[in-house]
Amino acid sequence: MGGGTDNLAEPKKLFNFAPMKKIVLIVCGMLAGLVLQAQSYKLVFADNIRAPAVEVLGQRFAQMLQVGGLSVADEGKPIQISAKVSGRDQTGGSLGQVALEIALTAAAGDVSETFNIKGVGDSDADAWLRAVKQLLPRSKNALNFVEKLK
Repeated sequence: MGGGTDNLAEPKKLFNFAPMKKIVLIVCGMLAGLVLQAQSYKLVFADNIRAPAVEVLGQRFAQMLQVGGLSVADEGKPIQISAKVSGRDQTGGSLGQVALEIALTAAAGDVSETFNIKGVGDSDADAWLRAVKQLLPRSKNALNFVEKLK
């Protein structure tokens, strides 16, 4: 008897993995999550960095890390950011501005990079702020530092 209903195929299941394959996928997903979590960093600033500059530095370093596919998080690995004023001049004239040369060092474990920045302003705080604005997230030093972190 040639009824045509015997040859009907069952609908294919889209995700019909064996239990072992499911376990492997879950473990891979967990490992990928750990790797992504390990790529986040926490910024720690030295006490000698002027308060107005800390906020701008935080933004600049967050942009730097983001360019490299990394992120800033409270639970991340620490990046210690310290600064040393390597030169300070008082300009003459009626305006009497302050010129600062700052060696800014960022270190995470055995990776470190020094950024030499300069700023001129009406006061030390203003010169600090103008100097840290010179730190560019896509500069050679910044890209070098982020690449070393990876």
